[in-house]
Amino acid sequence: MKKFKEKHFTSSALIIENKRVLLVYHKKLGVWLYPGGHIEKNENPDEALIREVKEETGLDIEIISNKDDTLSDKKRDISALHIPYAILCELVGDHYHNDLIYLCKIKNESKKKLKYNPKESDNIGFFGLDKIKNLKLFNNFRVLLNKVLQK
Repeated sequence: MKKFKEKHFTSSALIIENKRVLLVYHKKLGVWLYPGGHIEKNENPDEALIREVKEETGLDIEIISNKDDTLSDKKRDISALHIPYAILCELVGDHYHNDLIYLCKIKNESKKKLKYNPKESDNIGFFGLDKIKNLKLFNNFRVLLNKVLQK
């Protein structure tokens, strides 16, 4: 009988500023990635994204990916969530990540607070197309960054 690997849902942020993307160096994987992480119990993807980015970078962000507010209904406690820019299913060790990837921007008052979480990362920074070609990245992630930065 074939053994299936667990699939976890994650939210990740493509934070773009001045044609540069914010990346953190992921210690465990040994590559540069966007900030993000697992969606916890009782969180929706938007909430998880905002929490994970704050934990990993110290920044407060705004999700700018599309959202159809006409579908929200306050009387029935229904709220529309942001639509991911991309969704990937990625094998990460012994499980998969169903990764919901959103376009985001930094809230103005938060810009001075950039820092990385030393438990998970060794470095953090903004990188343009000219710099990402020299970074250690997963191949599909490099393709994604090229697409989003060329828009």
